[in-house]
Amino acid sequence: MINENTIRKISVRLNEPEWMLDRRLESFERFKELSMPNFKYGIGISVDVSELNLNEMNPLDDKSRCKMSADKDVDIFSFNEAFENHENLLRENFMTKCILASEDKFTAFHAAFFNSGVLIRIPENVEVKNPIELHLDFNGKVRMDHVLVIAEKNSKAVVVDYSSSKDNEGFRNQIVEIIAKENAKVEYRSVQNFAQDVYNFSKKRAHVERDGFIQWIDCCIGGKFTQSLTKTFLNGDNAESQSLGIVFGDNKQCFDVNNETIHAASRTKCNMMTKVVLNDNAKAIYRGLVRVNPKAVKCEGYQKNDTILLSENAEADAVPNLEIENNDVKCSHGATISQIDDTKLFYMMSRGIDEKSAKKQIIEGFFDPILVRIENEKLKEEIKNSISERIGALV
Repeated sequence: MINENTIRKISVRLNEPEWMLDRRLESFERFKELSMPNFKYGIGISVDVSELNLNEMNPLDDKSRCKMSADKDVDIFSFNEAFENHENLLRENFMTKCILASEDKFTAFHAAFFNSGVLIRIPENVEVKNPIELHLDFNGKVRMDHVLVIAEKNSKAVVVDYSSSKDNEGFRNQIVEIIAKENAKVEYRSVQNFAQDVYNFSKKRAHVERDGFIQWIDCCIGGKFTQSLTKTFLNGDNAESQSLGIVFGDNKQCFDVNNETIHAASRTKCNMMTKVVLNDNAKAIYRGLVRVNPKAVKCEGYQKNDTILLSENAEADAVPNLEIENNDVKCSHGATISQIDDTKLFYMMSRGIDEKSAKKQIIEGFFDPILVRIENEKLKEEIKNSISERIGALV
């Protein structure tokens, strides 16, 4: 099903103009040329996705539903509608500023065969009071969705992206692009709670202009294999980003998490923090990068990854990196991998708390530095409840 005929059928289904079909066909040619990534990040640091065969995918097989809701001040359209009302906006911003189709095989695959798209535009000077919500109920074999957020000058919004499935096997390939213009502020909360037979590939990218702000909160608790890649380009002076992540895995779940921030302008700041808890035979690889370009002075960058292993067979690797090309910066990185602190456990049990409840509270407290940053109480409770259910079964 991975052929030109499939591309043309998807293009007709989405009511696309000719230029988009041309881009798809160009991406398909690039897809055929590119080799599969090896998923190796150092000596002994790798993941095995050899069971995955992209050529066997059928992007026409998708019965998923995505519910969208937003305040009336926000423009939110499926791509079908956006091609009629905002064609130029899509043409100028779709995979042009944050990410290019030629980047790697999975990106080219997405650009050629994506079967769903959402355009969100926050107009200039608009502060959106209620979260913009996207709820995906994954029901099919192949879901390839694209989210394009354009935050105009002086705008402010929170986007909640919640994805879940029941018992189905499947493949999900998502790309999120955020363009934050001057003094725009966007918070993007992503919660992935797929069944444990789903391969999930997610790329999130942001282009941030002068005085802009981006906050990513990425919660990964589902899927058989999840690759979550978040990359932010701070392209304007005084721009700022936060990239925060929660990973909770058990059974044979595998997570490949990568956070990158590129400081291309002066006086920019970033804070990257990921918290991971693993049990059974679960595995996680964390990779982080803070890059400061030569002319980007007086920048600040921080990255931290903390992991708790609940079993002897759980596995974690951390690969934090700094690439600093001038001397006028403040940057640091760190990583820790540990078990539950016996001293804390003893203290709580000495106060009358049973061992299971004590472990549960320690793990919940471990995630708190990220959860407290979620102002949406409903979303925060959904995440807490999902994790608490899993913790209850584990300990």
